Amino acid sequence: MKLKYLGLTAIVLFFTLSFSRILLPASAAVIDMNLGSAATFGLLAKTMTTVETSVSGDTGAITQTVIPHITNGNNYLDDSVYHAADIDLGNAIGYANSQVPTVNGTAGADLGGEILLPGIYNYPGAVNISADVTLSGDDIFIFQIAGTLDTTAGTKILLTDGAQACNIYWVVNGATTLAANTEFKGSLLSQSSATTVGINTIINGRILSQDAVTFTGPGPSNITVPACVQEPPVEPPVQPPVETDSPAPIPATATPIPATATSVPATATPVPATAVPIPATATPIPATSVPATATPVPATATPIPATATPIPAMATPIPATATPIPATVTLMPATAAPMQATATPGAAASPVNTPAASSPAELPAVPAWIVETEWVKVGLLPDGDMIIDAKLPDNQEETGVWNFDLGGKLYNIEGTESVNYRIAKAPVGTYNILVRFTSHNGTVFKFEAVPVSVPTVTGGQLPATATPWYNLLLSGSLLTIMGGVILWRRKLRE
Repeated sequence: MKLKYLGLTAIVLFFTLSFSRILLPASAAVIDMNLGSAATFGLLAKTMTTVETSVSGDTGAITQTVIPHITNGNNYLDDSVYHAADIDLGNAIGYANSQVPTVNGTAGADLGGEILLPGIYNYPGAVNISADVTLSGDDIFIFQIAGTLDTTAGTKILLTDGAQACNIYWVVNGATTLAANTEFKGSLLSQSSATTVGINTIINGRILSQDAVTFTGPGPSNITVPACVQEPPVEPPVQPPVETDSPAPIPATATPIPATATSVPATATPVPATAVPIPATATPIPATSVPATATPVPATATPIPATATPIPAMATPIPATATPIPATVTLMPATAAPMQATATPGAAASPVNTPAASSPAELPAVPAWIVETEWVKVGLLPDGDMIIDAKLPDNQEETGVWNFDLGGKLYNIEGTESVNYRIAKAPVGTYNILVRFTSHNGTVFKFEAVPVSVPTVTGGQLPATATPWYNLLLSGSLLTIMGGVILWRRKLRE
């Protein structure tokens, strides 16, 4: 009985984990590739045959027929730089082939017309690309191909939804043939078989081989070493302070009205005219007292209390006129005293709360410098971003392009003799940072490799690419295991 329930628990656990493996998103298992010193090479081969081939990046070989047309790079012929890159290439191929596939293909697969998401694709035999294939998603693509790789003339590898050539790796064990007019994206890594490239082929990536590479004539073909492009950080807008104009005081004017008087003098009692301002949306608006002179009037006058008609103060001050009306008086002798209308200030307008202007965007945190050399400093920010501070030696003044190779990921930026560059989501792990500056006049400055060790900032959390389904499956697996254990223990007591 005990063995029966124990076996049932094992079966439930097996099926739960199996479904989790099937539904696990491909991108959640993908890792970063590290080409090492081979990352700066657009073309690397044991034997190189080129015809009208242009390469933006380094080239290297043991033997070569013609040196390609090189921009932004150098040619290394059977020297220490070439051999170091060749060793790093072998390590990268071994590392890529050791990764657990997220998608298992079939031998003889045709990728033409397919739309593929990031992941590690394994094919036990040959792979053909007979029509355009689309790679969609900003993450790593690794194709483990045990057989040959062939493209049909004129086919294209299309990139959508943030996919970048710098994140695509074709690891081919057999021979590779890129037919004429192919538009190829990604780095082709070959160890023991020849690679043939047809005429008018455009490669946004690399051809890296430990065997022979041949470009067929008459050409031309072009290779451009890809650089990962990251979106610049969006800084929050800075609101300027809200300036509020203080409205001018609203004068109150009393207009005297003459009254007909008899021979008996009449004394006019002064009646204050009060101007009551309406509270404005700014500062309090006091009303200024403006005296008004009344002309002596003989005979009987019937003054009427003067009332001030308030005028609301808008954003633009509007003068409010207080029009007093004669007040009633008792008949007096013919002498009339002057009548003054006094404008009494009304209650102060209550101040209105005005939203304070937002403060400027918070400055980035000071990086923790993990490596400091004479010309290059590397620091990490709390959010995982990396800061690279570099400058040319001997206070040289130049303008050109800075290249940063972070373990195979390239970043380019236009600049002058010094640069402070921020890289979002810096690759995690231990690798070398290669820094190079190419001035606009063709001078190339290469700096000594900087070893860094970048830890993860997620604290062991699930990768950002994991979907809610994956989280739900993990929770379900845990609950299933707990339920099975409880049921098993309960049956043991029976």
